[in-house]
Amino acid sequence: MNAAMRDLAAVAFSLALPWLAGALAVLALQRRADDPKWLLSAGYGYLLGAFTATLILRAFSAAGLHWALPAIAATMLALIIGLGWPTRTLLAPSSLRRSLALAARRFAAVPASGRALFWGCLALVAVRVASLALEIAWRPLLPWDAWSQWGTKARVWTEFGWIVPFVSQQEWLTPGDPMRFVDMHPGYPATVPLLQVWTNLWLGRWDESLMNAPWIALLVSLALAFHAQLRRAGASTPRAMVFTYLLVSLPFLDIHVALAGIADIFIGASYGMAAIALWQWARMRERSDLVLAVSMAIVCASIKVEGMLWAFTLLPAAVVTLHRRIGLALVAALAVAALAYLAFGPAELTLLGYVLRTSLTNVTLPLAQHLFVMDNWHLLWYATLAIVALRHRQLLRPALAPMTTTMLGAFGLVFVVYFMSTGAGGVDDESLVNRMPLHLTPALVFYLALLLQEAPPARTTRSASQLQANATDA
Repeated sequence: MNAAMRDLAAVAFSLALPWLAGALAVLALQRRADDPKWLLSAGYGYLLGAFTATLILRAFSAAGLHWALPAIAATMLALIIGLGWPTRTLLAPSSLRRSLALAARRFAAVPASGRALFWGCLALVAVRVASLALEIAWRPLLPWDAWSQWGTKARVWTEFGWIVPFVSQQEWLTPGDPMRFVDMHPGYPATVPLLQVWTNLWLGRWDESLMNAPWIALLVSLALAFHAQLRRAGASTPRAMVFTYLLVSLPFLDIHVALAGIADIFIGASYGMAAIALWQWARMRERSDLVLAVSMAIVCASIKVEGMLWAFTLLPAAVVTLHRRIGLALVAALAVAALAYLAFGPAELTLLGYVLRTSLTNVTLPLAQHLFVMDNWHLLWYATLAIVALRHRQLLRPALAPMTTTMLGAFGLVFVVYFMSTGAGGVDDESLVNRMPLHLTPALVFYLALLLQEAPPARTTRSASQLQANATDA
């Protein structure tokens, strides 16, 4: 086997084992279902499995053990075997044949024009994914953030085989332990660099291009999860695939895949999957959706400091789900508190690396240019304004209120960071202007897709037959 084939096999195993473990975990949540959601499991499975892989590396390092591929691979395989036991009935050949036959019957019921639209959009998605995969494989580690705060940790940890501490510049300059390193943000979470380390361990070396394979896997998993959740929400197979293509083809999202090495797309995917799972729980009250929402929120918070802020924006929607009036009152109270802070709060307040200010900084021009003039987002933001205006009477109806509340919180967070904090400087110099919109984009596109169709009724209980009828993963 030549070197290229060995590298390809190593990358494939580094992605497949965590992906399989995560997919089995999602299947285990629905092991009593008559119609398991295979696409949903595959979509959510990668992020769950990849995060688990980083936990394995953390556990070895905390135990004082250097990373060795046989040991970490054996740990992951043991996890897969353990998860395979509760899902064995779903994985039985008879069950798989039944699921495939059911999916085939559903797809055959789609009109010929709809099937053609489905295959056309699927082909476009496949071509885009393939081209981005080639860019990752061929391009060296390029983004500035990757070299200043993410790839630095991955390189050091790959070389030493454990999580070597990164400290502030001041601490690094003081005499002490020589096994201390420094970069631009030594306190950033370890999740993303550990994903790169995981791939490098399978390759057996530091490879600044192939170690970014998780970025393309994330795009594929996001597309699978997005399509599966749209189907569950009542969208037809062609419609779900059209919106999946519209999401995957967004220029700025694709840029963050092609220029792999920075964490923002992981925040966008995990936050989007968390929000969508929360909305599905609000609609159907399936416990598995709530577990997925909480899991994805934890992943989001573990990726970057901003991930914790995004996770907090999900809480009002959970309250609205449990009690709509109390939840909406909470949202109103938060809005009043924000206005009170502007009127009576301190001039500056430091929070999670941002300095909040009571005076507004006008960054409307660069924000409008990037969202509405430049070709960073196609027509997404024009479509957002048009669809919300068209469906404004439905926004707070029971089925859509949790979703609207989440989106209000998301846009509120962007407004506070961009107009009322030191983040305004990043908007003005165009280094931050598209990043936070990227974080909310997967959730936003899903929200717009549901606004454009007849909103499904909110339910608190479902019979087994109703659950089976709505488990419509193709």
